Amino acid sequence: MAKKAFFYLIMFGFMLLLLEGFAYVVYLLTDRDDLFDHREGVLARLNNDGLADFRENRGDSVLGWENRGPLSSEVTNCRGDQVSYIYDHAGARTNGLAAPGPVEIVIVGDSYTHGDEVNYDESYPARLASYLGVSVVNHGVGGYGPTQSFLNLERRMPLYPDARVVILGIMYENLYRMMNAYRPVLYDTSSDYTLKPYMHGGEIHPHPGQDTLENLEHFKLAAGKAFDNDFWAKPQAGFPYSLALFKGIGSNYFYYRKLQKQLRNLGMQEYALAFESDDIQLNLVSLLNKFADYAGALNLKPVAIFIPRNRYDTRSATRFIKQNLGEFHNELVIGDVAGLADIDWQVFNTQEEEGDNICHPSPYGYAKIAEYIAGLLKQNGIYKSDD
Repeated sequence: MAKKAFFYLIMFGFMLLLLEGFAYVVYLLTDRDDLFDHREGVLARLNNDGLADFRENRGDSVLGWENRGPLSSEVTNCRGDQVSYIYDHAGARTNGLAAPGPVEIVIVGDSYTHGDEVNYDESYPARLASYLGVSVVNHGVGGYGPTQSFLNLERRMPLYPDARVVILGIMYENLYRMMNAYRPVLYDTSSDYTLKPYMHGGEIHPHPGQDTLENLEHFKLAAGKAFDNDFWAKPQAGFPYSLALFKGIGSNYFYYRKLQKQLRNLGMQEYALAFESDDIQLNLVSLLNKFADYAGALNLKPVAIFIPRNRYDTRSATRFIKQNLGEFHNELVIGDVAGLADIDWQVFNTQEEEGDNICHPSPYGYAKIAEYIAGLLKQNGIYKSDD
């Protein structure tokens, strides 16, 4: 009996050794950033000069970062065209001219709201102003998630006492950013100094504060904490590799980002899993209702707009809206640009490469976003219909 038990013990150990060897080979052959924590490279890039430059130019201890002005710059977009970005004293993107009358609509959001890749008059806030014949201010900031956009709205609203409507633009992928406390945990190629507020448990968790923007060691501690606890956290690679591999495959990062991309190639909507997540739904509904509560307290009409990234998902946000209709604030107007029936998704983006474009909407795409929003506002009686 003892010999048999010893034999089984040896066999069990041998199987564990094989499993560990297999896991180690997977570790060596796969893209490690898809499965394992990559903080070592990020933290190694941090330095006092970089932190000081970020703090002085864009860093903010509430929003994470912001647009500042007055400022103007010329950049080359992904097609090689020159694009002008001009910001007023409040950090709003403008055409450099004074607003034609009191601002009626304040829009916040990410780079899709900001109008990356096109000149100001081709952005959707500028198009919307033209369609409705009212003054619209554009406070979109590249890289923002809806948590930051909402906090940005709270900061800017005192500047616009005549506003009637506030619009929160949410590109589908912003769901990922909403749950993220430090951008490099989610996007390794992001700016290294972008700690940020995020949603957890239905509540807004703030940026860790000004001290992290002034003290590099404190910044590193906050960044390390984010790598440990972020919704998108991944396990650190190391012995036992089999356990680390198991944890990596079970991480939110792998499931909602890497697995979802493979399922997209099989025909699933690109963000379907994220929009179906109980955690993400809880936090998104809560944030939208906080946005509506804030607007209501100021006698403003709250409007939330979902914007597809490209043709690989044009249904998930609409499904989310239908599933949660009974949970939204009764004054919230909410819609999905994908509901516009005649969009040509092949030309919606400036440049489309198998669904993984690095570009933003084309002038056509931005015009379609504005067309949808204008129609939604008129449909809900916020502005008069053309009919």
